[in-house]
Amino acid sequence: MNTPALEVIRLSKSFGGTRVLREVSFDLARGSILGLVGRNGSGKSTLIKILSGYHEPDPGGVLRVGGSEVTFPLAPGQSHRVGLSFVHQDLGLIPRLTVLENLRVGRFHTGPGWRIRWGQERASVRRALDRFELALSPDSLVADLAPVDRALIAIVRAFSDVEAHAGGVLVLDEPTAYLPRDGVGRLFAAIRRVAAAGTSVIFVSHQLEEIRGLTDQVAVLRNGDLLAVLPTAEVSEARLIEMILGQRLDESYPQPSSHTGEVLLSVDALSGRVAREVSFQVRRGEVLGLAGLVGMGHEEVPYLLFGAARAAAGRLRMGALDAPVARMSPRRAMAAGMALLPADRQHAGGVGALSVKHNVTLPILGTFAHAGLLRHQVESAHALGLLRAYDVRPPAPARRLETLSGGNQQKALLGKWLQRSPPLLLLHEPTQGVDVGARKEIFTHISNAAAGGSAVIMCGSEYGDLAHTCDRVLVFRYGRLVAELAGVNLTEERIVEQCYASGEGVYTTFLS
Repeated sequence: MNTPALEVIRLSKSFGGTRVLREVSFDLARGSILGLVGRNGSGKSTLIKILSGYHEPDPGGVLRVGGSEVTFPLAPGQSHRVGLSFVHQDLGLIPRLTVLENLRVGRFHTGPGWRIRWGQERASVRRALDRFELALSPDSLVADLAPVDRALIAIVRAFSDVEAHAGGVLVLDEPTAYLPRDGVGRLFAAIRRVAAAGTSVIFVSHQLEEIRGLTDQVAVLRNGDLLAVLPTAEVSEARLIEMILGQRLDESYPQPSSHTGEVLLSVDALSGRVAREVSFQVRRGEVLGLAGLVGMGHEEVPYLLFGAARAAAGRLRMGALDAPVARMSPRRAMAAGMALLPADRQHAGGVGALSVKHNVTLPILGTFAHAGLLRHQVESAHALGLLRAYDVRPPAPARRLETLSGGNQQKALLGKWLQRSPPLLLLHEPTQGVDVGARKEIFTHISNAAAGGSAVIMCGSEYGDLAHTCDRVLVFRYGRLVAELAGVNLTEERIVEQCYASGEGVYTTFLS
């Protein structure tokens, strides 16, 4: 049984004469976990789409699964019949259906008259859930599940598709991108269980700590070329970053601005669904971080201030605006000079089915109107200049937003708001699911906004990013502010300590 689970031999792919994947070759051993890394646009998505049958490779390439050669083009659904199964970022679940229906749709066992044997189906689903130690009811709606449970349901379904194949392969395309930090451990335990059962795993992630903590080997793609496949334990994070970027990344974070001005925003006794009596100020030129464990209330604050979530109490003052937070709306927030970049860029930050141009010009659409008519050429020229200024690749205004990689989507959406030079910029997980190069660019844009006089509130779960990017960090616990960190005390370790510390309701300052 030494036949590899997957053999990729000289796979290439070209679009319109441009080769985006060049003679990629590697083997995947049975029961092993391979990490696949590379910048957005490096060829990862193209490779996965070839494996799934969405793209047909250029002539000359060979793909074998369990020793059997795969013949292209693949018919719909053929990939899992040959032993390949996939979990993508969006998970492919139907929220308004139950767990049972999501796991078994298209796979139902039927009796006479095509009647579904619901008792048999329910028992089968319970066995599948028990195998992954998921204490969920088969009749629960997927919409009601926690994000990590939805991700685990997608993995259960994908594993069910390949478990009948000796040496099947499960491909996980950034499954942690929208998961809370404390859900990643549960997901990793499930992935290790899949590998222990003999199924091989390809795990795609921009988070190098995840790659180093989970995988046996790591494959690095850059500009369509496979640079190397290395034992994960033998390659340092610094070396991985250098291979991904093609150069050393000496400094991932810009220096925080030390030039802050007058108070721009004052918040008094803000309360929401979780947040309780939160009060703080932020100054012009300051980057203020909000941190806490999942569900502690810090994630609510940007949405409450912007009027995207309903506040129960509290008041804010910003320039001429002095109003109860409960009366805020996105329209009123924008008129006051606020901008909000949500964490969920696919559903809340942008409109994937619209062009990049329509997404980035939406907040300033009126500036392109003349005599009641929209000047489309002027709008397109402006959009092109913005995409180039924010290094969005490709700089194609007519392309649908959803066709861009995650990092390029995020840069486009950040540019959409920063073009307005907003006095207050609200960010929730601004670097979620983007590569190390795009992360540096995003941090630079945030730093430049602060240097230009904007106040920035950045809410995130990447404590290292907060420690290196922010002037101050406020820590939440059980909906309340419990600590303020700044100066020499603003470290990743101190943020973690305060997030996990006991002592609800005791406010502590750690200022230099």
